[in-house]
Amino acid sequence: MFLDTAIEGAGLAALVMVTSAVIASRAKPSAAVHSAMQHLAAGVICAVVAAELIPEAMETHRPIELSLGFFAGLVLMLSAKAVSDRLGGERRRTGMLIAVGVDVAIDGLLIGVGFAIGTGTGSLFALAFALEFTAVGLVVGAAKGQSTARAAGTAALIAAPVIPAAAAGEWLLSPLSPPLAAALMGFAASVCLYLVIEELMREAHAVKEHPVANWLFFAGFLALVLLEMHITS
Repeated sequence: MFLDTAIEGAGLAALVMVTSAVIASRAKPSAAVHSAMQHLAAGVICAVVAAELIPEAMETHRPIELSLGFFAGLVLMLSAKAVSDRLGGERRRTGMLIAVGVDVAIDGLLIGVGFAIGTGTGSLFALAFALEFTAVGLVVGAAKGQSTARAAGTAALIAAPVIPAAAAGEWLLSPLSPPLAAALMGFAASVCLYLVIEELMREAHAVKEHPVANWLFFAGFLALVLLEMHITS
């Protein structure tokens, strides 16, 4: 693949967030555009789970480890949601930044997990989360009264945790034993599904969306599956 390490993958995602924030600060995209990007990101993340994680997890023939990892991922996301809700409910800028930073750090951890499993998996994760970070960057840049410099700085601050989290994930989890590999695949699958169902799609449907957005979900899914077929052929 075009990426070799978790730091490269996380760096790409962070760069995409800052770039999209800068563009949005000038173009001021509508909520429908943001929703469309969330649909696209959700389709790609679902495809990573369906085409990459689940097939590899089934080949390990370790259902117990897979199940433990799956539920560990769910517990992590529910805990992160509780923290985010508490901080976000305080309606303070610092609290909101910390809440978003928690989500970004988890995304970075997943990128690290992906590269611990293999460079192909890691690269697909980096691509998927780069699309998600694009949606976040659009929100940051489109905020009312946001200058280009401030949009770039805010996006960089939000994206900062993704790189150390990805590096830590790859370093701590390499090399993988078969039981740990199965557990990590289950962990990554549950976290990705939570991100799609409870975050991306819920936020995407909170606004009036353009019909193209629904097509983008399936286009993203199919494109990732075709890319995976090309890589493995």
